[in-house]
Amino acid sequence: MFQSAPRQEPFIGIPKIQDSKTVLPGFGLPLDYAPMEQNIYGVQNRSLFPTCLDDRDIAKGDVDQPILTLREIGMVRVMERITDMPDWHKKLFNPEVVETWKKEAMEGPEDVSKSMADWIIDELQFKAIIYEHTNVVSLYNGDVTKSDHNVPESIRTQLCSATKVLEEVPPGLKFYNPGSDHVQRDLAPIAFFPLVYGRTRILKDRIIGLDDALDSMGQGVVIPVPPETITRGDMAWRVAARADIDTKPFSRRFQVLPCDLELKDDCRWHIISYINNLHPVRHRNIYKLIEDLFNMTIPQWNASLTPLKDMLHSRARLEYRKAQYHPVSKEVEEQTPQPKPGEAEVEYHDRLDAWRMEHWRAVQPDAGRFIPWAVPPWMMSLLPADLPTPVRIEQGVELNRDYGKRGLQMFVRITSYDLTPEHPYNETDWHCEGQMNEHVTATMAYVYHIDNVQVPSLEFRQISETATLTEVEHEPDDTIWLKQVYGLEDGESTVQNVGKIKAPLGRVIIVPATLQHRVNHCELIDKNRPGCVKVLSLFLVDPNIRIISTANVPPQRLDWTFDGVDPQELEGLDQMLQQLTIRFSERKDSLPISLAEARKFHDEVFWERVRFTKYEQVSFESNVVIL
Repeated sequence: MFQSAPRQEPFIGIPKIQDSKTVLPGFGLPLDYAPMEQNIYGVQNRSLFPTCLDDRDIAKGDVDQPILTLREIGMVRVMERITDMPDWHKKLFNPEVVETWKKEAMEGPEDVSKSMADWIIDELQFKAIIYEHTNVVSLYNGDVTKSDHNVPESIRTQLCSATKVLEEVPPGLKFYNPGSDHVQRDLAPIAFFPLVYGRTRILKDRIIGLDDALDSMGQGVVIPVPPETITRGDMAWRVAARADIDTKPFSRRFQVLPCDLELKDDCRWHIISYINNLHPVRHRNIYKLIEDLFNMTIPQWNASLTPLKDMLHSRARLEYRKAQYHPVSKEVEEQTPQPKPGEAEVEYHDRLDAWRMEHWRAVQPDAGRFIPWAVPPWMMSLLPADLPTPVRIEQGVELNRDYGKRGLQMFVRITSYDLTPEHPYNETDWHCEGQMNEHVTATMAYVYHIDNVQVPSLEFRQISETATLTEVEHEPDDTIWLKQVYGLEDGESTVQNVGKIKAPLGRVIIVPATLQHRVNHCELIDKNRPGCVKVLSLFLVDPNIRIISTANVPPQRLDWTFDGVDPQELEGLDQMLQQLTIRFSERKDSLPISLAEARKFHDEVFWERVRFTKYEQVSFESNVVIL
C-alpha cells in the first residue's frame, strides 16, 4: 500500500471556456476570473490546473507532492544518472549491464540497499517501455520530464542559424535582464512591449492573425486599469504578516502577451497570432521552427501535465511507518545527558535532542517490490499477469484530444546566458514562472547552443504532503527520525529539495507550475575566454482558461510601425515621441509607446517580478511540519 495521494480535490474535468475571445480576464471579466465546474457533490470549484503561485492551491494542498525520504531522493539521483546514459532504455534489459548498475548503485554515496537497487531497475524497465513509446522519461513527481530524442539535431542547427539575426540588433534593442550583470540577454524579450494597463490598445470586437497583425497597429481602445482583486485577507498568512511584501499575485500594471495556437486538419498545432517581439514577416522562419518543436514535444507536455489533472498516480517509493533506532553501545548509553540542578526543562530537552541526534541512528526504510501505480491505457496488455494488486489506468492529459477545439496559448522567450571572465558563473533564484495574470501551467526549456560553458542544471524543490507523518509510530517528543529519515524538522517548512536534471545540448526539460526551479552550475569552462548558453523557453498558459493575447492586442513596437526606416530617422522619431509623451502627459494614452518608454516598462516588469518572487518564496514555504 502506497501513501495517500496529496490532492484533496481532484481535477474534475475540462471546463467550458469563456465563450468570447474578446471578453477576457482584465478586459470584460475580473482580473482573477476562473472558470468554475460542479463536482460530483454539486460543489462549484475553480477548474484550473494547480499552481504554486496561488495561495489557495497551497492552502488546500493541491500543489503538494508525496513526501520523500532521503533514501528515496538518493534512489532518484541514481535513476537520473542511469537515464542520462546513451541507450539506457535498451541496456536495462541486458542482465550483465543490470548487475553492474545495481552494484554501482549499492557502492555509491546514495545509501542504496539491494531491495532499493532491485526497485530502481524494475521501475526503470517499466519507464523504458514508456520511453520507447514517447521518448520521454519522468522521475520527479510533478511531473518533471526530460527528452533527448523528440527534437532532432536538424531543428537545433536550424534554430542556431535562424536566431543569429536576433543578435544583430542596435544597442538600444539589446535586452539584458535587470540585475543580471549583463549575463542574461533576451534575444526574443518576453517583457518588451507587454500589455500595460491604462496604456496598451486592445481590440474590442475582433481578433487578429499573423497576416493582418501589422495592418492593425494603432487600432483599438486603451485597456483600463482593472480594479483590485485579491485582498490581504486572501493571502497566505505568512505573506499577509509581512509588511515588506507589497506585490500581489495579480499585477494591475502589466501582463506578458502570449501567442495563440490552433490545431488544424493536419493534426498539428499552428501559431495563429504574432509572437511578441518576433516579427511576423521577417522572422516567420523562426515561427515555423517553434511550431515544429512544440508539435514534436506534445507527448512530453502530456506527460508533465497529467499529474496536474490527476495526482493519484504520484506516490512515494518508500514507506515509513515506525520510528526505530539502531542499538547504541552500553558506553554511549551511559553518556545520556541528565538534568542539571536548576536547569530549565526546555534547556535540558534541547541538550538531550542534540545528544540523540549525534548518537542515535534511525533505521531507514527499505523498498518493497516495484508495482506501477498507474499506467496509460495502451500499456495494460504489456503488464505481467502476476501483479499482486490491481493497477490503475491513468487518466492522462492529451492536448490534442482535450484542447484541440478551443486552442492553446503560450509565451515564447529566447535567452542567451553570456558569461565572461568577469562574470564566469550564473544561477537564478528559486521561482515559478510569471504572475497569476499569465496563468503559466508548465515551462519548457530547450538548450540549443552551448559554447565554453559547463552543462547547466535545473534544480527542483517541492511542497511535501506531511499529513502521513502523523501516522508514524514514535515516542513522545522524539523528532530525531524526522531529520534523519526525511531531512525535515518539526515546526519548519515542508519544502524539500528533491534533485536536479542536467540540461545538455538538445535536451528538452518540462517543469510543471506545482514545483519551483532554479538554474545552477552554469559556469565557464575556460575562465580566460567568454562563453554562452542559448535557451528557447516556452511557457504554456493553463489550457482551461483564455487570457489576453497577441490575437487581441495589435503590435505595439514603433520600429515595426515604421519598418524599413533608417535607424537614425527612427531614433529621431522616437525622441520626438518621448517629448510629446512628456509634454502631453494627460493625453499620452492616445500616443504610441516610444522605444524608450517600452524599455522602461520592460525593466519595471522585471523588477515587479523580482518583488513578487519574495511573495512567492514566503508563500511556498508557508506550510510547516506539525507532528
